Amino acid sequence: MYVGKEFKFSLLWHFARKNLFRTLLTSVAVCILYQVIGWKWIGISFIPIATIGTAVAFYVGFKNNQAYDRLWEARKLWGGITNTSRSFAIMFIAVVPDKEIQREFLYRHLGWVNILRLQLRKTIPWATSKDNLHQTFLSEKNELEQFDAGVKKIFSDIGKMEYYEMMQSRSNIANHILKKQIHELGRLKKTSVIDEYEHSDLVKQIVELLNYQGGCERIKNTPLYRQFSVFSRIFVMLFIFLLPFGLVNEMAKMGTYGVWLTVPFSLLISWVFYTMEQIGEFSENPFDNSINDVPLNTICRTIETDIKEFVGDTDFPEKVIPIDDVLL
Repeated sequence: MYVGKEFKFSLLWHFARKNLFRTLLTSVAVCILYQVIGWKWIGISFIPIATIGTAVAFYVGFKNNQAYDRLWEARKLWGGITNTSRSFAIMFIAVVPDKEIQREFLYRHLGWVNILRLQLRKTIPWATSKDNLHQTFLSEKNELEQFDAGVKKIFSDIGKMEYYEMMQSRSNIANHILKKQIHELGRLKKTSVIDEYEHSDLVKQIVELLNYQGGCERIKNTPLYRQFSVFSRIFVMLFIFLLPFGLVNEMAKMGTYGVWLTVPFSLLISWVFYTMEQIGEFSENPFDNSINDVPLNTICRTIETDIKEFVGDTDFPEKVIPIDDVLL
């Protein structure tokens, strides 16, 4: 998640450079053909291009609304995971006095939180933006481990490597950790550590966590439907391509050298439309670990710190700080 007060020029350039190069070449070629070679017929009326631009703006706006809904829902789901984790930990500590049971149970919960983070960070090619900025920009130097190595480290941190050996082949490790939690609550009920009412309340908390996990997996595994994503890009690229052909006649009315104003105005207008399209494209999958995505590392670190404080531990993890104004 980008947390800077302003977008730096280097960041804007990173997003826009490919489009600007294409537009520069097209607009310069149109000006040369029109002004130098004398092909006046390539200049067309701006009216149909303006009509296309209006339609494209509405279409891109609709796509961006849908993409923003996905991004904001993902953030709300992880806000729910944070709040439920806190209440779950407080409830468990209140009804289970044994410190060792508390620590083992809640550290296993921290394992679930972090493994869910790793599972959501997995790359799904068909659900990822075409430019793969989650790999080419910041995440490549900031994501510390591949999935399997990350899972192994998490189980090592909570002192439960036997779980790693047991679960490493599972398709959804996070599910099995919550299953283990429910079994543990059942064992505590059978041994009269907690009563049936306390057991019921704690199980409800785990069911709530399962619902949040399912909501995150729904967003991760279901991309913004291709008819909205693909055609939005096609329409924007068509508009950008036609733009200098419509501007050249209008700019030529400003004098002999006015035709060359087609180049800067084409660059400016194309940058606006392309940026609008890119905003939706890179908000589509909020778990890609890219610059605009939900800061899962930061949220998981917050949950870990809160729960360790609840159980009386003092070895708190370091606070996640932004790198180049990006919070992961």
